[in-house]
Amino acid sequence: MIRRDNFIMLSSSLFLVLPVIFAAVYGERLYLFFASGIFIFSLFYHWFQIVNPASFYFRLFEGADVLFGIGSFLYMYYYVYNYNRTQDRLIFYILLSLAILFFWWGRRTNYNKFHPWFHVVAPVISSAILIFAH
Repeated sequence: MIRRDNFIMLSSSLFLVLPVIFAAVYGERLYLFFASGIFIFSLFYHWFQIVNPASFYFRLFEGADVLFGIGSFLYMYYYVYNYNRTQDRLIFYILLSLAILFFWWGRRTNYNKFHPWFHVVAPVISSAILIFAH
């Protein structure tokens, strides 16, 4: 039986598909690569976090999730600079930075309570960046 907080963690990962959809719609192939990786590896990471956190697969998917997450955020900073209007840039830089700060704060404060919200906040911000650029 999956505990309530584990169910929330897994189900909140479904929000990670939003940037995948928008990247595909707008033909942003590199971000589609990063967003797809996050969606896939986050689901596997959180699944193995529940079923076998001592396994090789847990560490493998954790590493892949982290790498795709870092790549995604770096690309979003680059994307904001190159494709968003000048008057929107500061807002998006602040939102991206706040999302990262929220991730680190939530990780240290109460991971199971705050990390599912990161699964909602980060995709909404990156989706908004893609939408406002087009």
